[in-house]
Amino acid sequence: MLDADTVLGLTRNHESRAVNTFRMGLSPPVFVRGEGAWLFEEGGAAWLDFVCGSSTSNLGHGYPAHVEAIREVVSSGILHTGTRLPSPYRARLYQSLCRILPEGLDCIHLGNSGAEAIETAIKVAQYATGRSRLIAFEGGYHGRTLGALSLSSGKRIRDSFSLLESNVDILPYPYPEDPAGEGFRDEVCTAKLSERLDQLDRAGDLPAAVFVEAVQGVGGVLEPRGKFLADARELTSRYGVLLVCDEIWSGFGRAGKWFSFERSGIIPDIIAMGKAVSGGLPLSATAASSRLLKSWGPGMHTSTFQGNPLSCATAYATVGAIGEGRLLDYVSEIVEPMLREAFHRLELVERIHAVRVIGAQAAIEFLDRRGKPGMNEAVRVQKAALAQRILIYSGGRNGNAAMIVPPINIDRDDLAMGLAQVRKLIEREATRGALDD
Repeated sequence: MLDADTVLGLTRNHESRAVNTFRMGLSPPVFVRGEGAWLFEEGGAAWLDFVCGSSTSNLGHGYPAHVEAIREVVSSGILHTGTRLPSPYRARLYQSLCRILPEGLDCIHLGNSGAEAIETAIKVAQYATGRSRLIAFEGGYHGRTLGALSLSSGKRIRDSFSLLESNVDILPYPYPEDPAGEGFRDEVCTAKLSERLDQLDRAGDLPAAVFVEAVQGVGGVLEPRGKFLADARELTSRYGVLLVCDEIWSGFGRAGKWFSFERSGIIPDIIAMGKAVSGGLPLSATAASSRLLKSWGPGMHTSTFQGNPLSCATAYATVGAIGEGRLLDYVSEIVEPMLREAFHRLELVERIHAVRVIGAQAAIEFLDRRGKPGMNEAVRVQKAALAQRILIYSGGRNGNAAMIVPPINIDRDDLAMGLAQVRKLIEREATRGALDD
């Protein structure tokens, strides 16, 4: 095993700068072991993980069922056979996913990342409808491949690349309290979607699909408060446009349901899954009806490692663990209430704009001295948490949110201890900002 200094040196010298490794500093921690919500350095220093690999390690680190699944596959001696041969691990995963998916969405296309799941959804929607146009929403994040990036908002990640912009409309997503002053209420967003679909229908250029996150995780734990999602479902059905729900961040228990769209009662035509599905190994899935995913022929959309045995085995273990452990109930009855209690009335503190909690995720938005989005404030809280050996996320549509994303099965004492420390750091930053004024 390489020591930490060697790891950092080699990484610093040879890794593409576009990777995020050194975004928070030149000497990030190097972890050699993980257990539950904890990560450990070589010398034994323990760090509390409230990031979960950007909502990927939903069951924490070293989860026994994941470890056992990997051992089973490794002991078989078969790590890869390609996509032209069936796999018992792949077949078993199909069966388990179909048990939790809405009725009728019983056909699955596997990939290696969330962005690949979005690419699959784009391509099958275009193939099945014969149309090329797409609609997505402000604040959405769908991945970094060119197709997925074309549906994502944010100038910083988009402007340097040639995207599918001529075929994509990005419309407002409900966020009336946007401190940047660019937010809209649900009914306004519904009206703009309705107006655009009507324009495109009259022009003979209806989109193949509308892509939406029922809960915008990367966007700052945002969820429409009104009927926007139900209205989007009604409008897409009326115009014969496919509705795609991106569940890459908020699926598999993160929002207290198998999928975050269940909170609104809608059923999409296509579901994109990734991140937490396989507990940390590369895997994604796109689910739809057989009518859609069997409309194209063999070889139309493949990937060398899709449905690899290791990832499929851990994904099967994930579905079993969440269901058998009643972890959806645990999120709703324990984790979410503890998050709400920990940050209770924090929005009344000067320089804190909003507090949002949905399932096992929370976002605390900061303002700067001018009342604008406080990006520096959120980053300072993240760095202060790092000094306390707590990993938290900074993000949100305006980059001004400190975000807490713990494992959905986190021990109550670990969660309570970590949340108490994070609240102190948030209050200290807000007080500091007010005093600086």
